[in-house]
Amino acid sequence: MGTAQGADAGALGEVLDLLNERIVRYRVSDLQILYCNTAWADAVGLTPEAVTGLTMCAVLPPDELTGLFAQVARLGTESSHLINIQRSGDRWTEWSDLYLTGPGGTHILAVGRDVTDRQDAEMRLAASEERYRELALRDALTGLANRRLLDELLASALARTRRDGHRLVVSYLDLDGFKEVNDEHGHAVGDAVLVECGRRLREGLRESDVVARVGGDEFVVVQECLPGKEGHAAARLAAIMAPDYAVEGLVLPCSASTGSVVAEPHHDAAGLVAAADEAMYTVKRGRAAARL
Repeated sequence: MGTAQGADAGALGEVLDLLNERIVRYRVSDLQILYCNTAWADAVGLTPEAVTGLTMCAVLPPDELTGLFAQVARLGTESSHLINIQRSGDRWTEWSDLYLTGPGGTHILAVGRDVTDRQDAEMRLAASEERYRELALRDALTGLANRRLLDELLASALARTRRDGHRLVVSYLDLDGFKEVNDEHGHAVGDAVLVECGRRLREGLRESDVVARVGGDEFVVVQECLPGKEGHAAARLAAIMAPDYAVEGLVLPCSASTGSVVAEPHHDAAGLVAAADEAMYTVKRGRAAARL
């Protein structure tokens, strides 16, 4: 009977040695390796005969040992089967660990298979989805937030400032004389002015501020500030927008009419932008009346 069992075990070992999956069985108490197939031994640069009897600490590199310790700590009678993915170098391995108890003590049977191709594909897909999302939320010409992203960021800013007691200033900008720039110099120059305006706003404001292009020559800026500092936000914008535009070998005056409002408890994101838009048109109408 013993001879038959030994033959069966040998045949099983031969089969396991043909698999691409890495298989190892080790004792929980001291992490001694009780069995491994050829694929697992090859991965650590040894033979199954040389590995058997060593401990996992003597065989595995530090990064893999860290993952092993974390996995062993999670395994137990309540969590007897766990799956996780580990990276070693440029390869990804999915490990399926089984917690085994018996007369010979507590062991872990670990089966690992290379999932690098799948992981890389998933990462490429995630990056592609993120890229498409980014394109859907950004203005194609200037790279600024579009109206959809503005609504998301403004809603978050409203919630944040109400929580921490800061003030939120929303400014609506419309470029003065932009139609004349397009009519006289063409749309390529007009586009260059819009790109330059976006660059000015991005570089002149803080990284935490929100800048969005919401129309042809219309921009929205969201700035958070301490109570009593609301006027600084509008002054900062005025300084950014004051210089002439040097584009396409031309120097063009193209100031901006700006309307700013401070968020109040009754404002939501859409209402705040609408209020800033109305404030901007009040400024624009006033400038037009002054020129008459």
